[in-house]
Amino acid sequence: MKENQDCNLQSVYQQIVEISKKYQVKKVVLSGSRARGTNMPKSDIDLAIYGCADFGGLSDSLNEDLWSLLKLDIINMDDKYVSAELVSEIEKDGVVLYEKV
Repeated sequence: MKENQDCNLQSVYQQIVEISKKYQVKKVVLSGSRARGTNMPKSDIDLAIYGCADFGGLSDSLNEDLWSLLKLDIINMDDKYVSAELVSEIEKDGVVLYEKV
């Protein structure tokens, strides 16, 4: 069962990348418990988004297109109100899903 869940998550991550490319995102980082490997089966998917001109559109698209039993927590890392503690945690534990080169 776990192998099937991992396969499904890889598919979700790939969809996240494809949608992010449509919005010309510079970088997408998986963070939180899924990046650390400490997640539970129903843990949310934490995403840190860098360099997105239409963050609202991206967020709406991700939530609409990836309707699933897992909640997405999407953070605009270009927002000046993102805490230094959160930035540090993402830099330490984050897993880059996509980065525009």
